[in-house]
Amino acid sequence: MQGLIYLYKTAAKNRILKALRRPVTYVYLVGGIAYITMIASFLVQWAGRIGADTPEGLVTGLSLLVLFLMPSSFATYAKRKGIVFKPGDIHFVFTSPASPKLVLWFTQIKQYLLGFILYLTVSIVGILFFHIVPWKMFLYFIFSFIVENILEGSLVILLYGNEKLSENTLRWLARSLWCILGLLVLFGAFLIFTKELSFQLITDFLGHPFLLCIPVIGWNLAAIRLLLLGPTVVNVICSAAYIAAALLLLVCARRMKCTGEYYEDAVKFSDDYMETVKRKKSGDVVGPGPKARYRKASVTYKGGYARAIFYRQLLEYKKNKYFIFNLYTLFAFLGGLGIGYYCYKTGTPGSIKGYYVIPGVGAYLTLIFSGYATKWSKEMKNPYTYLIPDQPVRKLWYATAIEHVRSLIDGCLLAVPGVIIMGFSPLTAVLYILIYACLQANKLYINILGEVLLGDVLGAFGKQIFQMLFQGIIMCIGIAVCVVVTALTGVQGGLLGLLIYVLIATGAIATGGSIAFQRMEVL
Repeated sequence: MQGLIYLYKTAAKNRILKALRRPVTYVYLVGGIAYITMIASFLVQWAGRIGADTPEGLVTGLSLLVLFLMPSSFATYAKRKGIVFKPGDIHFVFTSPASPKLVLWFTQIKQYLLGFILYLTVSIVGILFFHIVPWKMFLYFIFSFIVENILEGSLVILLYGNEKLSENTLRWLARSLWCILGLLVLFGAFLIFTKELSFQLITDFLGHPFLLCIPVIGWNLAAIRLLLLGPTVVNVICSAAYIAAALLLLVCARRMKCTGEYYEDAVKFSDDYMETVKRKKSGDVVGPGPKARYRKASVTYKGGYARAIFYRQLLEYKKNKYFIFNLYTLFAFLGGLGIGYYCYKTGTPGSIKGYYVIPGVGAYLTLIFSGYATKWSKEMKNPYTYLIPDQPVRKLWYATAIEHVRSLIDGCLLAVPGVIIMGFSPLTAVLYILIYACLQANKLYINILGEVLLGDVLGAFGKQIFQMLFQGIIMCIGIAVCVVVTALTGVQGGLLGLLIYVLIATGAIATGGSIAFQRMEVL
């Protein structure tokens, strides 16, 4: 145990010292503090406007966080995934005389530290902004940090280190957890369709006895409500069951025999994870797990010069199982349905607010996904791209042409359902789709411009922050233009003015970013 403590303490110290020697660390620190302050201020003001700056509002936020994190974590643990062992752990920790259970426990130290910071921050925020007495937040901090870590750590040992349960049993256990999450989604959808859509509906859903009685996940929610809102019969019973479950799992974890058979699965998952990270950096949008299977495909090349880049990408997409579509396409479709239903329920289809819901959601999705790589980015790493005797602007256009097609399809899925439900004109739908496609193109060209201006100075994370900030500024100016033009000419004129502005901004950024395709030394 002393050896593991020394290893992780030394690794953490070296990582901190290495970060402090890099000037970019201080840039990240200042930017991170400013960003967190801005987001916290916005959330506090928003909570005050909707009347959620109360203990009930904090409980609602914490409950949503639990529902978002806990089921997926348990499912990955059941499949012996979710814990990433670094090469140093594989070579030194696995071969050490330390107990396999102890190894699992020590790998969660980083999560414990992050949890400590999170629960401490929530406790301070609850006292200052949600008007909760300090002793209640102190009890919440102690309960969350101790009981939840005991339960999760014991569950990790039981699921990861269990050598009696077959792989098929663990697989079905993971599926059952996802089924529980699916039932929660269906139950929430039932409440949405049967009750008036409001913030109170979310509160009623998270406090419903059916939800609180779900083992472990619901019991956790009941314990939070007991500590911050006060006792009820359901809260007390479910909280007692949660504490009893944590103690029972701890006893079972201590008594369970574990000889380290999970090492092989852990090594395989870590290798797959590192490979996934490399593939994402190269432009593939993938997830951990088995490698994708490609189909046989062919394409007829037409034209010459930079157009060859387009056909090479088309061939690569045709080999994919879902062609150019991915999970983001599903998000766009569900977003379109959600927008239409929300406006229908709230009675805002004919108002100015209703007209700008769709482009607002499209801009938000574009912004939060602006740091993700796509297949076009691999073209800048291929030497033949720079040997093609064509203009850099044409190379840039054909390298991103398929992304524009996909953006148009996603824009249709996002806009058309809402337009139909709200009864807008076809011209409005066309403007929505074009605005969304231009915002996506703007995102692509900002990525390229970031490569040209920053290179490797700020690293991958720094470039993502630059891209998000740059596009955020573009969107803020676009909002101002849209508001002014709408006030002068109406909604249709406002949308057309926004489209023209985004086109001009995208063209200017594309012209600057095309330098990246001029010569390889630029990057």
